[in-house]
Amino acid sequence: MQWFFALAEGCPGFDYYADLARVAVHTAMRHTSLQPHFLYDGDENHFTRWLRDRQVPIIRCRTFLDTELATFKGGPDEANTRSTGRGILLRIELPQLQVQLGLDDRVLYTDCDVFFRRDIAEDLRGLAPHYFAVGPEFSRDDYRHMNTGVMWMNLPQLRTVDAPFRAFVRQNLPRLPQIAWDQGAYREFFAGDENTFQWDRLPPELNWKPYWGDDPQAKVIHFHGPKPFQRPYLDSHFPELKTLTGGSYDDLCEEWAELLAEAK
Repeated sequence: MQWFFALAEGCPGFDYYADLARVAVHTAMRHTSLQPHFLYDGDENHFTRWLRDRQVPIIRCRTFLDTELATFKGGPDEANTRSTGRGILLRIELPQLQVQLGLDDRVLYTDCDVFFRRDIAEDLRGLAPHYFAVGPEFSRDDYRHMNTGVMWMNLPQLRTVDAPFRAFVRQNLPRLPQIAWDQGAYREFFAGDENTFQWDRLPPELNWKPYWGDDPQAKVIHFHGPKPFQRPYLDSHFPELKTLTGGSYDDLCEEWAELLAEAK
């Protein structure tokens, strides 16, 4: 079962996010049957060498919005906004990459800030999403406000709406940073009416947030909100994230640190 994650070289905190991805790959290889694949916009560096040492395929690609991002006007932090978008938007390339590379019909995509506790292949095989399956974000019962940090994607079906979705994303590029980038685009484009939506439900245990506490059934831990490397700086630099540090955030940060030491 193919699993994809993505980064762009030069994005803010690249080394920190490379460490997050190291833990994701390390735990996927230890605990799951997933086959890691890295979507990458950048040159060879310490992280790509680490991946090659573990035989992780590196797929060089660029977002279809590369030209627009190069001239994107995003205020005083626009350079970081441009480089962030170059990595975040790479998942949108997967429906077309399937044609080019012969990928599976259904693939897993996650953000870099996850780690795996147990195999999830059987859980995913039991799901047949029309477009994609995603878990809830802040509330475990609120699938209307979903989170794309873990996404089980039906690539052939997504390809049937690829052109209008890309047009939607391009048209809304100026406000994507304010709506969580492509997550906001997926939410809006695939939303139905006030009470419906076009995505399928992924069990919360496959996209478990630290602020929910800990659960022995949780198989994929997702550091939605504050990342482990931000923990020492929450008061000084990231006070807006402190509301998401309850539950088992501290304990899971400690667990993540031990996994990073193993991965390195």
